Amino acid sequence: MKVEFTPCYILHRRDYSESSLILEIFSREYGRLNLIAKGAKRNKKQQGISYNLYQKYHISWIAKSELGTLTDIELVRLSDSLKPKFMMAGFYMNEIMLRLLHKHEAHPELFDSYDLIINQFINDASEQIVLRYYEKILLQTLGYGIILDHEVETGECLEADKDYFYKFDYGPVLNPVNRDSGINVSGKTLLELDAEILSDLKNINEAKLLLRTILDQHLGDRPLASRELYQAYIKNKKSV
Repeated sequence: MKVEFTPCYILHRRDYSESSLILEIFSREYGRLNLIAKGAKRNKKQQGISYNLYQKYHISWIAKSELGTLTDIELVRLSDSLKPKFMMAGFYMNEIMLRLLHKHEAHPELFDSYDLIINQFINDASEQIVLRYYEKILLQTLGYGIILDHEVETGECLEADKDYFYKFDYGPVLNPVNRDSGINVSGKTLLELDAEILSDLKNINEAKLLLRTILDQHLGDRPLASRELYQAYIKNKKSV
């Protein structure tokens, strides 16, 4: 398979020999895949390309096996460097995609959301709010069925002034028979998350707990390195 200049982000990179790199990329049209960038550290043709994360590229490659070979790369735009807290938020997004996305499955809506959020980070948007929207789109993209607009047993629209019990793998219920495998969440939080208009701290924290708990069910027992790094960052800031 030969692919010519398609939009991509680099999710992870590692050294391969003295001059090459192995790239984990997320492409809009072809999903997640691995490429070897031969001679990337010294290739004069690609001078000025640093293979940085959180930069949008157009990448060409040839794939005859699971590991493709990068043939050309162009920087779409030179973005400002992200502040540390946004870099860690980006690390979190990259890590959960590497853990949850199957290779070679295109998710254009998720790619567009990732692209938008990177630009929002550059413009100092609240990472705690935009990460919730990203988590929501990720879960919906992967078919995990998060429901945010109606009560699942009656089909009635959610009401902002009512409290619901969100059953995992089912949805919000107003009067559950039992409260196993779920958490309490307000109708206001669910509706604001659905419309992407979260603003109140209480609702932001409720949305975070809901989405993180659902994600953790699919991520398994292995902890996320990005969360541990973020906690260390917060602890270090408090000690300064």
